[in-house]
Amino acid sequence: MKPDQIEDAGGNEPTGRRWRVLLKIVLPLLILTIGIAGAVYLKRTGPEAPRKAPEKQVPLVQTIVVHHSSQRVSAPAMGTVIPSRELLLKSRVSGEIVFAHPEFVEGGLIRKGEMILQIDPADYALIVTQKESGVTEARYELQLELGRQDVAWREWKILNSDAPADPLDEALALRKPHLEKARADLAAAEADLEKARLDLDRTRITAPFDAVVRSRNVETGSQTTAGESLATLVGTDTYWIQASIAVSRLKWIQAPRKAGQPGSPARVVYSEGRERRGTVIRLLSDLQTDGRLARLLVEVPDPINIRSNPLSLPPLLLGEYVRLEIEGIEISDVFEIPRSALRDGSRIWVVNADLRLEIRLVEPVWSDEKRIFLDQGLADGEQLIVSDLAVPVAGMALRIERSGQESPAQTSATQTGRQP
Repeated sequence: MKPDQIEDAGGNEPTGRRWRVLLKIVLPLLILTIGIAGAVYLKRTGPEAPRKAPEKQVPLVQTIVVHHSSQRVSAPAMGTVIPSRELLLKSRVSGEIVFAHPEFVEGGLIRKGEMILQIDPADYALIVTQKESGVTEARYELQLELGRQDVAWREWKILNSDAPADPLDEALALRKPHLEKARADLAAAEADLEKARLDLDRTRITAPFDAVVRSRNVETGSQTTAGESLATLVGTDTYWIQASIAVSRLKWIQAPRKAGQPGSPARVVYSEGRERRGTVIRLLSDLQTDGRLARLLVEVPDPINIRSNPLSLPPLLLGEYVRLEIEGIEISDVFEIPRSALRDGSRIWVVNADLRLEIRLVEPVWSDEKRIFLDQGLADGEQLIVSDLAVPVAGMALRIERSGQESPAQTSATQTGRQP
């Protein structure tokens, strides 16, 4: 290679390197500048969206129109069926049971006056015959003594000639003690006869009222003694329900203090929703031991369908646990609202005339599982909110749902962004 060629090659090498470095710096800057210029141009010449105020969301609520009226309260209670009349039947004489009523079995029905059991009357009939003989003899002795009285009186008249005499001598002479004894003997004999007849009658044991046999302790052939328990009978005219109720409910319920006074009617629910009618007849004097609840007696007539169609209702069973709805007194000028409309136990939400929320404090007069009665805090015709609000704030604007649709005025106001 020639020297001048070597020099030219050596002289061009620094120049090529400078161009490559220059391209690496200038080219990215040029591209960046063009991009910025294009973005500025597009921003200045592109269409601009019109500005619009955000729509205000007004909550939609469901309401009911309230009106004052008179309402009858109803107090729920639970109770147990117990007998209104229960009798422990005992024998008053001794002997062998020779007859038993065909219904003398547990659960058997026996009418008032029907003979339940017969104790062998033979011995008692003999005793009656003996006592009748004793009465006859005592009457005979009395008649004899009355005859002797006449003889003694005539003799006394002859011997005494109306002269003063000692009273004791006169009584003995006229046989007055003898007459008193004869009369006393007759009275005693008649009493013995009456006792014998009573014992004979007591061999026939009859039902004192319409009854069902709850339990029995003897049967035909059994030997019984005086005072021995024979059976337990339960009256079938009525049953009682011993119900437990909160003491605070008593002022709304009419419980008679004396027999014959009216009591609150009650609905008795039992046996898979079947119902009977009853009446509150008494408030018991003590509280229930567990729970400190008051106790009421509710009377239910014809509990096992003796007087009515046996197929109309299933019978009440002793010991059955039942539910009651006791009708209380009537309250005037109150507002009935759903229980769900009461907030936090003491507040209600109302839509005022300006369609804004009012939060009011109230004190319920009466409440149960579904209803609440108020005597203050509402006016007739006001709109009570029954739906929920996420964040209730007093004075906030509201929309009222009417039959599932907003009113046209409310819809128009929402679309234009105005508050009602």
